[in-house]
Amino acid sequence: SRKNIDAVQSLPYSDKVKAYYACQLELEYAMQSLVSQLEEAGISDDTVIVLTADHYPYALEKSATWDNRQDYVSELYGYKPANNAERDHNALILWSGCLEGKNIVVDTPTYSLDILPTLSNLFGVEYDSRLLVGRDVFSDAEPLVLWYDFTWKTEKGLYNPESGKFTPAEGVSVEEGYVDRIKALVQNKIHYSREVQQTDYFNYLAKAMQ
Repeated sequence: SRKNIDAVQSLPYSDKVKAYYACQLELEYAMQSLVSQLEEAGISDDTVIVLTADHYPYALEKSATWDNRQDYVSELYGYKPANNAERDHNALILWSGCLEGKNIVVDTPTYSLDILPTLSNLFGVEYDSRLLVGRDVFSDAEPLVLWYDFTWKTEKGLYNPESGKFTPAEGVSVEEGYVDRIKALVQNKIHYSREVQQTDYFNYLAKAMQ
């Protein structure tokens, strides 16, 4: 942050948020350097770069842990997140030199567990989709994003488990039984994920396939 602080001084934010932006500039500069080197070497069209966020910026939230007396996450976002979906909203960047100028945008609900099946299909890697919770975002599989607390989001709306309320997306109506069907699907995916972790299932599967 100290290294790049001069580049963000004109931003209309507190010092904490300015420092966050200054820190992220290191990634920006690193990617500029990497892409430039790939292009100079003539291999950018054969290179794929995937960038995604691991989590929201914990150290900006109001918390004694971070010695923050105010909510800097809301300052960074420009709004106060009302739920997990708004707080964790971010973007996945999938880049290759051969895709320059094509501007392919996936605007359906997508999350980190979709990355592995998406890349597997793009690279022609054989896999069993039943073993993965996520989906290939370029497929016709139903978009579904879920959280460990059973919050979930689809193209049709957002479900809050605390209130038990489903809020439809603007202009969307859902068929009878839709919410119960997705709730059951989310419960099964979370239960499956816990069992995979607790039983070390993938390691067992790998040994069984040798």
